[in-house]
Amino acid sequence: MTISVTDTALDIEKKAIGRCARRSHRLCIWLAWIYCGIFLISSAGFYMFWYTDTINNYILSLMELRNGTRTFDWWQRPPLKLKYKIYIFNYTNVDEFEANEASKLRVQELGPYEYHETISRTNVVFHDNGTLTYQNKKSYEWVGGRPENDVVLVPNVPLMFTTAYVRDLSFAVRFLTNTVLSTLQEQSFINETANGFLWGYDTQLFHMAKPLLMLQRDVPFEKFGLLAMKTGIDKDRITMHTGSRGVKNLGVIDRVNGVNSRVVWNDERCDKIEGTEGSMFPPHLIQDTSKPLYVYAKDICRKIPFHFTEQVTTYDIPSLRYKFTPDAFNFSNKQNECFCPKVHDKRVCPPSGLFNMSVCDHDTPMLVSFPHFYGADKSLLEQIDGLNPRQEDHESYLDIHPRIAVPMAGRSRIQMNLEVRRAIGVPFLGNLKDGMILPLIWFEIGIDELPEQLLEIVQSAHFTVANVELALQWGTLITMILSLSALIACLWKYRSKQDMVLRRNSFV
Repeated sequence: MTISVTDTALDIEKKAIGRCARRSHRLCIWLAWIYCGIFLISSAGFYMFWYTDTINNYILSLMELRNGTRTFDWWQRPPLKLKYKIYIFNYTNVDEFEANEASKLRVQELGPYEYHETISRTNVVFHDNGTLTYQNKKSYEWVGGRPENDVVLVPNVPLMFTTAYVRDLSFAVRFLTNTVLSTLQEQSFINETANGFLWGYDTQLFHMAKPLLMLQRDVPFEKFGLLAMKTGIDKDRITMHTGSRGVKNLGVIDRVNGVNSRVVWNDERCDKIEGTEGSMFPPHLIQDTSKPLYVYAKDICRKIPFHFTEQVTTYDIPSLRYKFTPDAFNFSNKQNECFCPKVHDKRVCPPSGLFNMSVCDHDTPMLVSFPHFYGADKSLLEQIDGLNPRQEDHESYLDIHPRIAVPMAGRSRIQMNLEVRRAIGVPFLGNLKDGMILPLIWFEIGIDELPEQLLEIVQSAHFTVANVELALQWGTLITMILSLSALIACLWKYRSKQDMVLRRNSFV
């Protein structure tokens, strides 16, 4: 059979076209698979970074308290020192008041006496259920302000504790008490140094009463002072969640001394132990700012609510300001009524703005309030001259990091007050009326500035993480769009070449 030159040329052309088509087909298939893979991966990333909290959850997982981590080390031995600013109410007209030449006592605020608090957590024990138990250890160092050797005229607190204790006891006990107090020549007001009044001073009455007090509770200090119980290792063992089983309960106190409810207020809701110690909060709680954050104040046996009020800027970070408002001490509110102590099976509430902590503190006649009775019933201001409540100076607040929910700044301001409880047959309180409220001191606990290493962490948790998250979000979106476009272009080009091959073959 004869093969023409024309047929040979056509065959060669067909073969060349076929080889080209096959190469193009394989290339398009490979490219299509590559673009498809990129599209699927970027789509998964798009969903992950736009519609889930992957980045946020990773950052929050670093907050978990695990032995050997930097977070745990900083929690156990905080690298910052809280500053205590303490103000003492000096009584300036006691002689005139006792001589009936003045109808009201007058106070002069002296301070601040400034101290640095050093805190550490000791006797730490981890538990299998995602909690740990620890005790606080605190010490205080005077760093400035007014000198500690200031002499102040203040109420004789041990004397007033004594009269409050014996007022409901038998006549024989009150008679014996009167004899002892007469021998000691106790007065209703005493001169004492600021340092002694706060941290401990010698008093014969306290030394005589201490053995009796030891029958009821541990008294770890040798001298009586309003804040003497705050130094050293706290007797209470706190159990809190570490976040190892999810950050939902990170920092939340689970138990105090092995129990999750205090038998104090005779009410299940108010006796329940809940809230954090105040150094951290579960991050999910700040997602809904309509709900309060709770700090459990074990010294007064109740949780303290902090309510969101506004967004502020702290260290250039938009933060959430939560305030502890006087509403917490408003007992006309049914939510707070259970915090009124029961007397003969009937709840007796103090004036609005005062919190009676006596049932939490072995019936000592102590009450807390905001400084200068800020937000309290006006009758309290009418009893004492020299008080001037101001919101900007006397309210409490926390500025919370918007991602990791740790306080970056804040001020906690509380006043300690003494209730006069007269006892029949023990006439040592002069002209002081029964039920009168005497302000003693108020203190402000705050963070002046974060150490550089902590500041870098909180700023990175906001700016760096936010930028990385933004880059990942838009990067996956752009990659998804580009890979989808390339896939469509590849398939369109493949289809066009196939059509061209078919046309050539039909022509030939």
